[in-house]
Amino acid sequence: MEILVKDIVNKIKETFNDTKVLSVDTVYEKTNTQDLRLVISMNKILYDDVNIIYTKIIFNTDYEKIKLTKNHFAYLFDINCEYVRIDFVDIDDFSNKISNIFKNNKFGENIKILSEFIKSPSTLINTWFEENKISDISIINVKVEKIEISPCKFLNFEFSIDLNNNQNVKMVISKESDSEYLFSFEFLNDKYEEKTSSLKSLVETIGNTIKNKIQM
Repeated sequence: MEILVKDIVNKIKETFNDTKVLSVDTVYEKTNTQDLRLVISMNKILYDDVNIIYTKIIFNTDYEKIKLTKNHFAYLFDINCEYVRIDFVDIDDFSNKISNIFKNNKFGENIKILSEFIKSPSTLINTWFEENKISDISIINVKVEKIEISPCKFLNFEFSIDLNNNQNVKMVISKESDSEYLFSFEFLNDKYEEKTSSLKSLVETIGNTIKNKIQM
């Protein structure tokens, strides 16, 4: 069944309205065939009670950008270029399957950890400070910067952290390999890096770095 690009885009807009997603960006990329690749990038999706920090949805279209050439899409399942392919038969089937992905949080561990973190990052870090008897530092606000469309191997997550002394810390999280994550911190003119084997220690890594490196 022939499916038009405009129908896919409209269905995505209908499914993810302004109250459910911070931003949606699209770009067409050339491939090694006569097809184009339509990449739809989505930042900070809220679907029912499920938060997703970021994903991309990819379709194949004709060169005129009118119709899909393949009735399937791939979505970014987890960071470091982990995609899952989903087949569909028509526009309604697509709608059901894309909704099911978000409704049931069908994403990888890393995206889930980051998505859970951005629900209440200040509270999570401040709780860690309290549990570790650190009373002179607190987090006022954590802002998640918008992720621009880029090759998935360059995907990173940028945060701006406001401290209680009117100072600010810039933090970037990226995946360097299958088992290594890089935390880059920038404070005033100083830069620090921490490497971990898992994002499960996300809050602890942030808390320890701020405690040990930032001068109050």
